[in-house]
Amino acid sequence: MGKNVTAVRLTSGTLLSTVCLAACAILSCSPMTEFEAAEVPQTAAGLCAAAYFRAFNSDGDEMLSGFLQEYRSIDYLEQHPLEERLEHHIRLRGIFGTLTPVRVVESLEDQITLLVDPSKIGDILVMRFHLDEEHPPRLAYVTFTGIDHTDVPDDYVRYLATRAAPVAAEFGEDTVRSVARALADVYVYPELGRRMADTLLHRQARGAYSDLAKAGALADRLTEDAQTVSGDLHIWVEAQNPMAQRSTDPINRDVDQLRRDNFDFKEARVLPGNIGYIRFDMIHDEVAAQEAVAAGLADLADTRALIVDLRENMGGEWGTARLLLGYVLPGGTIVSRSYDREGALIDEQSVPQAIPGRPFEPDVPVYVLTSGRTGSAAEALAYTLKHMGRAKVVGEVTRGMAHPSEEIVVSDYFRVSVPFRRSEHVHTGTDWEGVGVIPDIEVSAPDALDAAVRDAAQRIREAP
Repeated sequence: MGKNVTAVRLTSGTLLSTVCLAACAILSCSPMTEFEAAEVPQTAAGLCAAAYFRAFNSDGDEMLSGFLQEYRSIDYLEQHPLEERLEHHIRLRGIFGTLTPVRVVESLEDQITLLVDPSKIGDILVMRFHLDEEHPPRLAYVTFTGIDHTDVPDDYVRYLATRAAPVAAEFGEDTVRSVARALADVYVYPELGRRMADTLLHRQARGAYSDLAKAGALADRLTEDAQTVSGDLHIWVEAQNPMAQRSTDPINRDVDQLRRDNFDFKEARVLPGNIGYIRFDMIHDEVAAQEAVAAGLADLADTRALIVDLRENMGGEWGTARLLLGYVLPGGTIVSRSYDREGALIDEQSVPQAIPGRPFEPDVPVYVLTSGRTGSAAEALAYTLKHMGRAKVVGEVTRGMAHPSEEIVVSDYFRVSVPFRRSEHVHTGTDWEGVGVIPDIEVSAPDALDAAVRDAAQRIREAP
């Protein structure tokens, strides 16, 4: 994907050198392309953005001066003299040339996110205009992030714009304390949760986060520090848009987007030798997602071996994984138990008693393909089938993410994922946290399918 250029905050005294570095990073890219200007909505934020583009693209500084006086608060202009801001924007104009909005990605009354074509450089800019809550609303901030083309999903554009949001020092301090409190109060292993919290607070006291003025940078540093202590990859801090609070985790895409992506179900087909192959790249629990998996397995019902490809599967939800177990394990079989942070039993996970269609015969060989990207619920599926003696795992050691987590909103701008329970497999008495699922046939991920097909073909030949 394109280069994530340092976001340029135009709300305070961002040094020109920062802008120059951003411009230099994107000057060496693809040649400039002509784009048709997009129509900007007539919302408060849209009117502000349109006024900014007119002022930015004008000759001289009269329109820029008028924009700043109309859309900036008195307090802001007292802290950042008008002459200083004019000089700053004129220098930006020299770097970027004129700015043409080419796509409106998200439009809210007080916030708008756009793709913008700068005439002097080859990349596209992600810009977000965010108004404050005053009446009339004033411009709180505008951010710039560089990408190398316009053919990117809206979710990714929103993600970049959200990460570019400026974070005031005192707000960053509050965020660190809130994340630390969530880890201490919720993490599945209480002592380890307190250690992570103490580490974040200690690093904060030493100024480790004071230079992180962007939401994405702060989120990344907190994630890194917490994971360094715990080794738990289900812990992460992420920036969120205060005006459209939603997770940026791919599993949490809206249902319409999931439907357009076919719930990440990629294919089901019969390979030579009557070997069934099914691939899905994330596990979703929506009814339509389960119907897609069931339909795919129905097409493979008469095959003599089954290969489940999870090499690109980052995880997701347990329901559909549990459904798949029902096609190859006896209904009602208990496979694992879950415990809370105090060690109390939460529930038991079992194979469903009934499934759509018919199950595979017990003697049909089953293979699960894995890679170093296979994570979370996908690992649970591979681990369960392996240790129930029902499948061979073929490929690479997986990521080692075993603890189910919940996302906790710690402020308008941040949320944190915190694991809150652990599982024990009925046969191993443990899980795959930190070690991953170990393949029965260890090969590189690109070679896993061929290796599974060879093994399946041999077992089919040797079958009575």
